[in-house]
Amino acid sequence: MKLTYLYFVVCLIVIYSCQNIAQEDLDQPNLVFSVTDLSIGKNRLAFGIIQSGKGSLTPENVVVETYFLDGNPSQLIEKSIAVPYLWPNNKTIFVTEVNFHQSGKWGIGIKLSENMQTSAFLEVKQKSLTPAVGQKAIPSQTKSIYLQEISTITSDNNPYLPFYELTLIEALNSKNPTVLFFTSPGYCKTATCGPQMEIMENLHQITTDVNFLHVEIYDNPGEIKGDLNNAQISTPVHDWRIPSEPWTFLIDSNQTITAKFEGFISKNELLFHLQSLN
Repeated sequence: MKLTYLYFVVCLIVIYSCQNIAQEDLDQPNLVFSVTDLSIGKNRLAFGIIQSGKGSLTPENVVVETYFLDGNPSQLIEKSIAVPYLWPNNKTIFVTEVNFHQSGKWGIGIKLSENMQTSAFLEVKQKSLTPAVGQKAIPSQTKSIYLQEISTITSDNNPYLPFYELTLIEALNSKNPTVLFFTSPGYCKTATCGPQMEIMENLHQITTDVNFLHVEIYDNPGEIKGDLNNAQISTPVHDWRIPSEPWTFLIDSNQTITAKFEGFISKNELLFHLQSLN
């Protein structure tokens, strides 16, 4: 067994990311996860790879290995290949699907090459905070331009009106699939809501027979006036238990959630999933 692999396994066993030990010898990069709502079952795992002095790394092949640290931490549970996607500011995010069979601490091993590996650990919950894939969509009462003024619907300074033509209930009853996304373009805390809105607008223009529905995080965007102390969280955000922004859900024609995405999702990744949405 190579020294680097042995070191990698030992790091997982002691539930430590190894970012501060033997850094000079291994020149080990760090993992930055863009997902937090992880639970038993299939999960989208998205992460960036950062190395001191070099910034964001873009290796050609990224192998992801999972280990259940609360069980036998040296036993490999699953192996997959992560797909790279371009994020705003020319950052690269790597995405793969992993299956967690139990709640607790899980080790995530990342192999970039034969000589470069890194690891971290994640906490997996018994149940997802947000609605689960396979669950029926929650028929929240949302706003539309036919019922409310646009200034009461979105904080977007240049709103794309097709996003607000249907309420969620109308979209679910339309027999067409729906892309439901929660963002706050004017008050985004992650600085990715604007780019996410641009991607949604572009995809709406090239996609037929699919509803695109934006839900503002705040119920009173016109009254905030730059001070979030004046903000009120919208009812759909409470209904769907949205903890951050942006969040995106794909809902099929049977009103079933088929995929969900925490944080920013690139055009190519979303387009890949839209192709199987019916």
